[in-house]
Amino acid sequence: MADETAAAFGRVPAGTRLNDTYEIDALIAAGGMGEVYRGHLIETGDQVAIKLIRPELVGNEAALALFRKEASALHHLHHEAIIRYFVFAIDPALRRPYLAMEFVDGEPLSELIRRKPLDVEQCLVLARRLAAGLASAHEIGIVHRDISADNVILPGGDIRRAKLIDFGIAKSTLSGATTVIGDGFAGKYNYASPEQLGLFGGVVTAQSDIYSLGLLLAEALRGRPLDMGHSHVETVERRRTVPALDGVDGRLAPLIGAMLQPVPADRPASMQAVRDWTEAPAAQPSGQRRGGRLRDVEAADSGGRRGRPRPRRRRACRDDLGPWPRSRPRYTGPLRGRPVRARAATRARRGEP
Repeated sequence: MADETAAAFGRVPAGTRLNDTYEIDALIAAGGMGEVYRGHLIETGDQVAIKLIRPELVGNEAALALFRKEASALHHLHHEAIIRYFVFAIDPALRRPYLAMEFVDGEPLSELIRRKPLDVEQCLVLARRLAAGLASAHEIGIVHRDISADNVILPGGDIRRAKLIDFGIAKSTLSGATTVIGDGFAGKYNYASPEQLGLFGGVVTAQSDIYSLGLLLAEALRGRPLDMGHSHVETVERRRTVPALDGVDGRLAPLIGAMLQPVPADRPASMQAVRDWTEAPAAQPSGQRRGGRLRDVEAADSGGRRGRPRPRRRRACRDDLGPWPRSRPRYTGPLRGRPVRARAATRARRGEP
């Protein structure tokens, strides 16, 4: 009876074999375009995740193109923070395309932060991990476009091992590359960048992922998303300014505020810049925002050397003698009385007021 019910809804029953290579074990989740199953490699028993396109979409060319796009994106990505891809194939019996991928035994980030928001240190770990994975994607011209708390899986609930999934609407930024969606809207409204909604030129680049990651980090710290609008009109209008960061810890507010700049060029220059900031956040206030922008710590300094931060200004202190640099050497000679009194005595001898 269970198998009949599953078949009625297009679900694949346990025990089904795909190309005599993989075997279906159980349904994990179902979405608008596909179903994800836990399965195993018949020859070795190794667990895999199998994503099958929904049966009613088999003849839909746009859906098939997106499915192939995800396979292509994952095929070229090799990073520990991104789900591993094994194969894209079509089972002759089911006549449905499927993707075999790394199986991750864990929960979505959305479920974790629903129970309890992340603290600052946890959020830094998450930001560093996801920024590193996305930087690797951007380096080969792939923009995720669908970053969300649901698309981050935590193996064993461990934030340090977080993995990005669902590259189904990823876009290539390589010259001449096209997608089914192009620069049109793709993703989730709660995480969409202004340019994904057509603002500021409407061209989707790696800066769009930086904006979406900023929204994700704010949500992780607050335990709930920022209020970015409830209708299409509100959603667009609230992308014209930096949102209020109520509930975001002040230690991360400068970074997140920079990532949520409306104009793409005013955001951090790269995911690597975001990652570098997380490595030493306490040192960043002297290197943050020039005209609203977090400076890319990878940029060449005045000597043309990369990767070295500019020297910080010496802070000045003030005492009875006026301002002096904090780093001045301590006086080790004989004490001759207080300098102010000495000056007063000298003026008195000279008859000066």
